[in-house]
Amino acid sequence: MERRALLATLGGAATTGIAGCITIGGEPPTPDGLAVSSPAFDDGGTIPREYTCDGAGRSPPFTFGGLPEPTEAVALTCRYPNSLAQNFDHWLLWNVPPERGEIPGGLPDSETISELGGARQGVNGIGEVGYLPVCPPPTLGAEEYRFRVYALRRPLDLPGGANQERFEEALEGTVLSSVRYVGYYARPDEVTGTARGR
Repeated sequence: MERRALLATLGGAATTGIAGCITIGGEPPTPDGLAVSSPAFDDGGTIPREYTCDGAGRSPPFTFGGLPEPTEAVALTCRYPNSLAQNFDHWLLWNVPPERGEIPGGLPDSETISELGGARQGVNGIGEVGYLPVCPPPTLGAEEYRFRVYALRRPLDLPGGANQERFEEALEGTVLSSVRYVGYYARPDEVTGTARGR
């Protein structure tokens, strides 16, 4: 966990070959009824410590509904837009069965998640599979992390362990709708132990 926290703090300086960002069809699709929430934090709220490098580092839970027809799979990403790499990936998850209606918290760091209907995870910004806990530089205040949930017209033909570039290539032409969900986190002050404000 210490190595993961250090590399996440660097915000992508150590990434290899996945620092670029591909815009998929220009502006993201409009929600059209797609609704996303998290039992852990509100959109625009503070990400709880247990989902960060200062806590257990668990992946956060999400729920979704209002999927447009004919959604056959759901995907989720988490990015830190203020890194040296511009869009540093903390999480790539795809092929979640739409009828599940949720992505549980604390998913294992495995390429295929059998308990989530065979959903697959890609590599994050430090080249490891699964969720990389959010971990902004300790000298900054609350930093923004952008989660995005996608409704897909078909499951992605992509093996687990794929990187950002391959994920975005597979995503092209499959997105029916997407919604961004933002969370903020600040590292505790080393002196006071309290988080720095936004």
